[in-house]
Amino acid sequence: MIYQNWDENLFVKVTENNSYLAHMHRQIEIFYVLDGAIEITISGQKMCLEKGMVSIAFPNIVHETHTPLHSRAVMIIFSLDFLPDFATEFHMQRPRRPFITSLCEPEQFSTLVSGLLENVQKNTDIRIAKGYLYILTAMILSQMPLIRQENVSGGICQDISNYLSQHFTEEISLSQLADALGYSKYHISHIFKERFGCSYSDYLRQIRAEHAMGLLTHSNLSVTDICFSSGFSSMRSFYRAFRAVYGTAPGTVR
Repeated sequence: MIYQNWDENLFVKVTENNSYLAHMHRQIEIFYVLDGAIEITISGQKMCLEKGMVSIAFPNIVHETHTPLHSRAVMIIFSLDFLPDFATEFHMQRPRRPFITSLCEPEQFSTLVSGLLENVQKNTDIRIAKGYLYILTAMILSQMPLIRQENVSGGICQDISNYLSQHFTEEISLSQLADALGYSKYHISHIFKERFGCSYSDYLRQIRAEHAMGLLTHSNLSVTDICFSSGFSSMRSFYRAFRAVYGTAPGTVR
């Protein structure tokens, strides 16, 4: 799981065969499927979206995408500041289920998405793009029951991600992480459950496996050296973690 930083207030593009490992960011991310099928997982909930279906990932929520065969979708990413009227929903609530499989007004929604995409591509008045996005967001939230959540600071999530990206190769317990960041281990554990959608140990296993994959594909180090340089304490734990994340043994990557 990685923490992404976006500088743009609004990013819109048509994406083909989108597949991206688990990540999170402070922006809102919407997928609208144009063709094919794409598997989207948001905070542990997975759905295979087909043409006309929509997903939305709220700020600082772990999400990932995977295309089994073929997909074509519009991806919309925008900052909280871009649509301030929805600040309460995005800060204080989250969807009970972050997917819409049957839009109430599919033709209108499709027309609005096309208008937004065209406006961004032509780089015309940004206020027009904002108008399209306001209506699209309102349509999505009106069809998606929301539940209240604790207002966990996105800064804490980023602090956790940044700290572990620097120290994941070390032997570091949840208590040590909490002490380093100045919180109780129970609070940190709660953040992992509510915002990262996994346990601390699962998160650590994931980033170590991702680091190992990078070394396997971009270095000449032996599998044994990669195991220990990625933070694993034994070859057994390395093979188990790598298979859990990638579905195959490290040796098959080369």
